[in-house]
Amino acid sequence: MSTRVEVYCDFDGTVTRGDTIDTLLEALGDPQWRQIEERWVSGEIGSRECMALQVPLLRGGWAAIEKVLAKVKVDPTFSEFAQWCRQNGVPLRIVSDGIDRVIHYLLKREGVRVDYVWANHLMEASDGSLSLSFPFGPTTVGCSAGLCKCKVLDSGSRNTLKVVVGDGRSDFCWSADADLVFAKSKLLQHLRETNVSCLPFDSFKTVRLSLEKELGTLVHPVLPTVPTISATA
Repeated sequence: MSTRVEVYCDFDGTVTRGDTIDTLLEALGDPQWRQIEERWVSGEIGSRECMALQVPLLRGGWAAIEKVLAKVKVDPTFSEFAQWCRQNGVPLRIVSDGIDRVIHYLLKREGVRVDYVWANHLMEASDGSLSLSFPFGPTTVGCSAGLCKCKVLDSGSRNTLKVVVGDGRSDFCWSADADLVFAKSKLLQHLRETNVSCLPFDSFKTVRLSLEKELGTLVHPVLPTVPTISATA
């Protein structure tokens, strides 16, 4: 029996080779960003406060960011995976605690279409200064992330198998609520340490082949629904 499937995918370190925010800070950030990073690593501040303080330290505005992004590589198997999802009626959503404009730029560059993108919103003032807003910030008391991935996962269709693909700390929370998790890097280590079931992956070809094996090559499409929280296409 075929199964309805929805895929929710992290972006930085999962779709891209490395973290785009770290790459931008290394290239364009005032050195003060490292002190802020240390506060986040130590747990003094959460990712929302960390990014809110770091993004304004990026110099050169969006024009400078574009030049740095030219060197950012995307997993070469992601485009084929996105096409497979579309052909089989499997919604593919990007859910990231990163920057929306960066994600849209890289997806457009690679010619990849996804169904939705949830991420923090980049704003640029007339003088080129940058800042972030957090339209999908958590409402749960004590959660300090910029974006609540658990909330996004809860907004999906009912009676579907919800697949999460991720690699890092921002994926720890929603992985426990997903029906099937593909993990690598820090997420894989965390799930193994906490005895949460997951499937390791090294490319999106692995994800696709595993889904075909687990679910069968024929999947019923999930009819489009209006998400309960806003998203940008």
